[in-house]
Amino acid sequence: MNRDRYLAKSAGDNIDGTRAGLAKFLQLLDQHREGVIVVPSMDQVKDTLLADVLNAANPALADTLFRKREYVFSDGSRIQVCSQQTLKNFRRSPLYLVLWGSHYTIDDVEAFDRWGAVVFVAWQSIDYQAWLQNHDNVSVIYDDRKPDPSI
Repeated sequence: MNRDRYLAKSAGDNIDGTRAGLAKFLQLLDQHREGVIVVPSMDQVKDTLLADVLNAANPALADTLFRKREYVFSDGSRIQVCSQQTLKNFRRSPLYLVLWGSHYTIDDVEAFDRWGAVVFVAWQSIDYQAWLQNHDNVSVIYDDRKPDPSI
């Protein structure tokens, strides 16, 4: 199965990396028709860079997505949002946007058998180094060239 992998190398809370990852995800949604956005936790999702980007572009989409955890576009394509903890319940999606996930999250997505594309917006380089080494078809869509944030 042909799988497309995209990486936004975004150190820490860089809104441009999140914006680039979301833009690629929405572009791929035209082809895949449904996708899942994976965030570290749903508890504070309304206070994240994802919320900032979505609210700036489409406040109604952001409101519905965060309230119902799903948004259906007029053409029938849809996006859902879940936490890393509940990702296992979304294993049949053809498209994923993994925001600020760990290498464990990307490993979980890689283990799913039905996806065709994944966009990974990193928080730290340690989370994507092995992924880059294990897959020769990862396209870097954004690189802020900044050092990792302090932990």
